[in-house]
Amino acid sequence: SGLSRMALVEVAANEAIAPVISRAFRRRTSADGADALYDLTVTASEQAQALAVQIDASVTRYNYNLNADYTLTERSTGKRYTGRVVSIASFNIVDSQYSTLYAEETAREKAAAQLVEDIERDALLKLAADK
Repeated sequence: SGLSRMALVEVAANEAIAPVISRAFRRRTSADGADALYDLTVTASEQAQALAVQIDASVTRYNYNLNADYTLTERSTGKRYTGRVVSIASFNIVDSQYSTLYAEETAREKAAAQLVEDIERDALLKLAADK
């Protein structure tokens, strides 16, 4: 059921986010994908957007946006299903550079996990509507 029926074939994204998305999928999919019914390709992009700006123009909070287009291909028929999902997580800028970097990475991981859930939900709805 769900992602266990899908094999992640490719994540096309920059070097910072591609492994994060791949890890998020690996946590939810079968290990080898040999018994998968569908192949999944994902093209993703990320953007940090200033959310809270102080009077002195310093930014204290960012929204981390993760956008992905996906293609799900049924192995037996070659039929393709496509979709687009967006995931957003926020993080604070603090005095400690290490803490800020950690918060940004945590937001990236959270957004990737949500992205995977959203792709699964969207793909399953498309498959159900097609049956």
